[in-house]
Amino acid sequence: MISVLIVDDSVLVRKVLNQFFKEDPRFEVVGEADNGLRAIVENRRLSPDLIIMDINMPVMNGIEATAQIMEASSPAIIVFSTEDSADIMYKCLEAGALDIIQKPNIANMNASMLKAFYDRVYIIANKHKLEKKKEQTSREFSTQSIAHFHHNKYSILIIGASTGGPAAIQAVLSKLKKDFPLPILITQHIDSFFDEQFTKCLNDTTDLEVELAKTGTVPQKGHAYIAPANKHLVIRHSHDKITLVLDDGEPVHFLKPAVDKMFLSVAEAYREKTLAVILTGMGKDGAKGCIAVKEAGGFTIAEDEESCVVFGMPKAAIDEGGVNTVLPLDKIAGFIESVLGK
Repeated sequence: MISVLIVDDSVLVRKVLNQFFKEDPRFEVVGEADNGLRAIVENRRLSPDLIIMDINMPVMNGIEATAQIMEASSPAIIVFSTEDSADIMYKCLEAGALDIIQKPNIANMNASMLKAFYDRVYIIANKHKLEKKKEQTSREFSTQSIAHFHHNKYSILIIGASTGGPAAIQAVLSKLKKDFPLPILITQHIDSFFDEQFTKCLNDTTDLEVELAKTGTVPQKGHAYIAPANKHLVIRHSHDKITLVLDDGEPVHFLKPAVDKMFLSVAEAYREKTLAVILTGMGKDGAKGCIAVKEAGGFTIAEDEESCVVFGMPKAAIDEGGVNTVLPLDKIAGFIESVLGK
């Protein structure tokens, strides 16, 4: 069972969240706090597995409270807020929050939305609660293994992620230099509330030019293109010209944008010139895409279990044979630069 501390200055929000969690036997609400300072005290007293944290509160805000709590202990902290600032979003992740969920219109919450909320929160919290029992799955390539790569072979880098992805993507991109020699396409499962803010956050905190993808754009090296919420990001290849396309087709794995949709499209257009990374996330989106990239002669990297917030998507890709190597998050950018001869 996951013990929960609810932190919000609104009595109504605390009451509703308390009721939500009572309806799922996997959770037990052990306490509440109406400001950040009180949250620190209650965290110390109750040692919850999970904290649902508001941002704008009296006495101390949620960002400062998150930072102080993470200095002393390591609960899973999920920010639950109406804020739409890229700067605030980044500060939450930097302080140690694992995910950011938009406060919904409570009146519109149906059974399927509640189940999605419970499952998302449970997987994140349970990941932090359980001790690691498996050996680290990282299999780093030797210098000799890296040497066989043709450094000029790759023409595009694609990245897919879900739960825990915003921080993981930022960790990879922040280590890539401004003169990075490839265009980068990114599909992150993200709410429409956050796609523009996430893009701005990456643009402000990395050396790359980061933008929301638009139909008709010709991908440029050193630029990263984010799939917007509710649109698949795919490639159109015609008359020796490659452009980005936002596809409004059906969801894949109930997701839109979907990692598989982007990976399959890129594998078909770029073939062996594709370099793909699958990061933390729930489910199996991206597994088929990784297989397609690998079978086309491209190269695939999966984030390892130890560094993943949720080892779902990378595990599925590994289990289905679509991954060339598995690396910890903090080694991925360096490995990519080694592959590219940087």
